Amino acid sequence: MIYLDHLASTPLDPLVLEAMLPWMCPDAAGNPHAAHPAGWRAADAIAQARGEIATLVGARSGEVVFTSGATEANTLALLGGVPAGGGCIVPAVEHASVLACLPELRRRGHPVTILPVDGSGRVDPAALDSALADLPQPSLVSVMAANNEVGTVQPLAELATVAAGHGAILHTDAVQLLSTRAIDMAALGLQGLSLSGHKLYGPMGIGALVVRAPLRPVPVSAGGGQQRGLRAGTLPTPLCVGLGAACRLARERREEDARRIGGLRDRLWQRLRDRLPGIRRNGAEDGLAGCLNVTIPGIDAADRLLDLPELAIATGSACHSGAGEPSHVLLALGLSPADAHASLRFGLGRGTTEAEVDEAADRLTALLAG
Repeated sequence: MIYLDHLASTPLDPLVLEAMLPWMCPDAAGNPHAAHPAGWRAADAIAQARGEIATLVGARSGEVVFTSGATEANTLALLGGVPAGGGCIVPAVEHASVLACLPELRRRGHPVTILPVDGSGRVDPAALDSALADLPQPSLVSVMAANNEVGTVQPLAELATVAAGHGAILHTDAVQLLSTRAIDMAALGLQGLSLSGHKLYGPMGIGALVVRAPLRPVPVSAGGGQQRGLRAGTLPTPLCVGLGAACRLARERREEDARRIGGLRDRLWQRLRDRLPGIRRNGAEDGLAGCLNVTIPGIDAADRLLDLPELAIATGSACHSGAGEPSHVLLALGLSPADAHASLRFGLGRGTTEAEVDEAADRLTALLAG
């Protein structure tokens, strides 16, 4: 198997597993919320993990709220964070977990605006300025830092300036960005940020919402009041420790990872472009290092992937895999439904090799040429 679906999930880094293993043993059974030595040790480990997450994104440890993943973090930010009487603005290319919150926000009486994007998937700051002018304030704006299907990176600094000018809260789903690019919430003026362990070479089942004032989410689940009452439930120490280790490694490796993975992406694109007439690249060319989304007119991408079981590549977001509908992201970029169905997404990562890129290109082009 050649694994080129890192945008859906990254393999667990061995160093992350090494950090987690001591907390998965019988003698590490303390509840981190319990008032005894075993609980205090677990709580200390979780506090260190919080510090690693905060350092990665330019925040403070006390602003980190652990969740089960970015879907829960996005839900908490939107359903719990839109101010009373305010509205919500999201781009048309947002992740399904963000878009799925919009019907409930409308039901609650919050005006919702969906911003268009340009042909590369970018939001125009002027369009955000105009949309905010039409909404009651304060409102909440949620913009994905980097798109999970085409890799386009949004101009967060400009969007943050616009949002601040209207007194709006700005949240970003930074899931895809953090493994290869830096982000500083304090410098940008972001009030909310979602992240996920399994997109950072960490464990599945853990993520975080980083919350800075004036974002004050109302809890969307009831329970024992853990994490300052923002998210109830006993924290899973091994998963929290794993996420912290993954964030530390991301901080240490992201520049080298971005350079090497970006070179592999460019190599893959050149090989496909040279061998497949009519192929087109989707998204901005200066996007994520590990993302390559292409349209090969005239094919049914989902059907052709069935003929390549040895390649782990995708037709779009894993959240909509098998739905049969064309990608909402590609449609928002202006592609026709037919071209959206003829598109493939390659997700390269830390473990991808040059030989794997070459073999993947060879197998795909041989299949399509035949």
